[in-house]
Order: sequence, then C-alpha cells, then structure tokens
Amino acid sequence: MSGSEQDRVQAIYDEFAKTYDEHYSAKEFQEEDSALFKIVKPWIQGRVLDLGCGTGLTLSYTDVSKENYLGVDPSHGMLQKLTAKFPGYKTVENTFEGFNKTNTETFDTVLGLYGAPSYFDKEDYKEVLEALNPKGHYFLMFYKPGYFPSHIYTPEDIEAAKARIDYDLINETFENTFIFTSYLVATNIPKEFLPIGNRT
Repeated sequence: MSGSEQDRVQAIYDEFAKTYDEHYSAKEFQEEDSALFKIVKPWIQGRVLDLGCGTGLTLSYTDVSKENYLGVDPSHGMLQKLTAKFPGYKTVENTFEGFNKTNTETFDTVLGLYGAPSYFDKEDYKEVLEALNPKGHYFLMFYKPGYFPSHIYTPEDIEAAKARIDYDLINETFENTFIFTSYLVATNIPKEFLPIGNRT
C-alpha cells in the first residue's frame, strides 16, 4: 500500500473508531461475531498475534491473557478504544508490514479478522506464516471477491483496494480457504472443522 493510501485508510479508521463499537452492536453483527468465534475460538491458543485488532473484538470473545496477547493496528483511534476497554493488553500502532520489519517473535495463533488482511501488501502474504510457530494456527479474513465495506469508503477507495488484493496468490499461499459471510478466509485449521458447503 502506498504511503498516501495508507494515510487515507488510517484517517478513515481513526474517524470511524469514534462510533465503531456502536455501529457493530446491531443484532446482525452480534450474530455474525458469534458464528465466527464458534469456528475459530477453539484454535486460539498460546501466544496470540491479532493483526488489525481494532477495538478489541478478539478480547471480547476469548479469554486470552494479557501476557499472551499482542494487537497490531495502524489506527491510533482504534487502539485507544481497545486499551480503554482492556487495560494492560499490549498493542503496537503500525501496519503489518511496519511491525514485521522489527518483529522477532513467533506466535501460536495469528489472526486477521473482518477484512484486516485485505490491507496487507500482497508481496507480504507469506510473511504472515513466518510469524507462526510450526504447530500454530492462522485465520485470515480477506474481503471476498466483489465485496468491500462501502459504508465507510468512497468508490475510488474501493477500486484501489480491490486492485490490491490477489486472490490467486491467497489460494496459493495459504492452506485452506472458505467463504464466511462477506469474507474469504485463509486458514490452516483442518478442513473437517470448517463450515461444510462454504469451502472453496
């Protein structure tokens, strides 16, 4: 992502952070969250790297300890909300690429929920796997083909973002993929534990 595009996305999410939790408190979103964590929660173990952590959705649905959690997000506004709700949890204000340049840790779980990986540079998809312990699990939710959250983006933003995602490379890089609501999930959770009928 270019510097100007990154600045634009950060500004959008800094502003959206002010009403983010209220927007997603609607019943339809709560039901979506419950369905999501029914799939992924059993696999969230050990040291957790939460990429695009936002206001702390993962912490709302799991019991990850402060010592085992690291949230990464480029939006200052989002991280302010997370740390207010979950004091003492460690966060890093950065993009995945920026974080990855200096990161020396590996993690048992790597998450990128609700479109967060859609903002990664496609050249760095494989770098997500480098942050994972050999027996760990990852769960990355890209926007599915044809979808982008139009309620917060201009048509120009959406076209730029769609051009950035490489779906062929996602399928080549990651072990399993399936569709969950508006997202293409890339994961190494074994296929037998994934929703039947939604596998790609």
